[in-house]
Amino acid sequence: MIVSTIALERYLNTLFNKTMVILSKQMGAAGLLSLVTDVPSTKSEERYGWLGDLPVVKEWLSDKDYAGLKDYDYTIKNKDWYNAIGIDRNELDDDQMGMIKPRIESMVAAMQNFKADLIAQLIEYGETNKAYDGQSFFGNRTDNDNLLAGSGITLDNLKADLTTARAAMMRFKSDTSKVLRLTLDTIVCPPELEEPFLELVTSATIPGVAGGNVSNPFKTWIKNVVAEPTLTDTGDWYGFCTTFPLKPFFYQNRKEPVPVLDDTQVKRNRVLGYSVEMRGNAGYGFYQMAIKVINT
Repeated sequence: MIVSTIALERYLNTLFNKTMVILSKQMGAAGLLSLVTDVPSTKSEERYGWLGDLPVVKEWLSDKDYAGLKDYDYTIKNKDWYNAIGIDRNELDDDQMGMIKPRIESMVAAMQNFKADLIAQLIEYGETNKAYDGQSFFGNRTDNDNLLAGSGITLDNLKADLTTARAAMMRFKSDTSKVLRLTLDTIVCPPELEEPFLELVTSATIPGVAGGNVSNPFKTWIKNVVAEPTLTDTGDWYGFCTTFPLKPFFYQNRKEPVPVLDDTQVKRNRVLGYSVEMRGNAGYGFYQMAIKVINT
C-alpha cells in the first residue's frame, strides 16, 4: 500500500496530538513536575531579577517603600530540543501502520518526561549550579542554610533529620529578612530510600514506637514521596515546599512541541523522518523552598 505524504503526516500528527492529551491527563503535575512552575517565554532568554522580591506586608505609616530590593541578574536561556524517529518506506508499502503507532506513543512519552529529566539534573547538580542570588542552589547561607548534614539512613535517622529539615525550612527568610513560614511537604529521594520514607510518612502511627499507638505527624506533613532513579548519591535526599504559588523550579516555555515530517531522504535511503521540535529550558526558582540532606 502506498501512502501519500500528506495523508501520512495527517495520520501521524493526529496520533501524536491525541496521545499527548491522554498522557498529559495521566501524568498531570505528578512526581518531579509537582516542583515546577510553568512560565511563558517570548524571547531567546528571560531574566528573573525579581526573584529577590518576595512580597511582604508592612504597616503603612508614610510613603510606600518600593526601594531596598536587590535586582538580581539571573537569566534562563532557551534551548532547542527535538525527538525523532525514522520510518522505512517499506513499512508503509507493506501496510505496517500498526508497527508505527507504538513508536509514536513512545515518542510522546519521552516528551512528557522531558521536563522531569531537566528538573532531575537541576536537583542533582544543585550544590554547583547557581540560584538567583549567585550562590549555589543548595548551600550554607547564613540565614537560610539549605544544605544539611544527615545522621544516617535508618528509619530513626530519617525521622530525626526530616523533623530538623522541616523546622529549618519554616524559619527560612526572604531577602528582606521576613520569615516565610514555608512547609516541607514533598520528599525526593533515590530508589534505595523510597521504602523507609514511605513507611515513615504513610503509617497511621509512628513506626518504631513501642505500643504502636502514637499518632504519626509525618503522615499529615508529607503529601508526596518521589523516587528519582537518576540520583547518584544513594544516601542523600531532598525536601521541597510545593504549596507556595511559585515552585522551587521553573520550566520556561518558548515553543510547544511541534511535529514535523521530513521526506527529503526517501529517494536516497527510503527513510521518512518524523520529529518533534520544542524550545524552552528549566531553571531554579526560590532556593528557600528546597533542602538537601547529605549522608556521607
